[in-house]
Amino acid sequence: MTVDALVCARCRRSGTAADVATGWSLSVPPRPTGSTGERAPEQLTVLCPDCARDCLRDLEARLDPEL
Repeated sequence: MTVDALVCARCRRSGTAADVATGWSLSVPPRPTGSTGERAPEQLTVLCPDCARDCLRDLEARLDPEL
């Protein structure tokens, strides 16, 4: 799968494929076992560095501090 343009799923900020190295987060759902076809681009979830950082902070805030 190749991605030419990135659009953040939260803030709609745009970027290029070269921006992935600057902290963009990309994720795709797992494929079924034995699947060999290429993934559809609409399955790609993209977050810009700011939104990815915010999501991580939200997740960390929900962790139990006493563990």
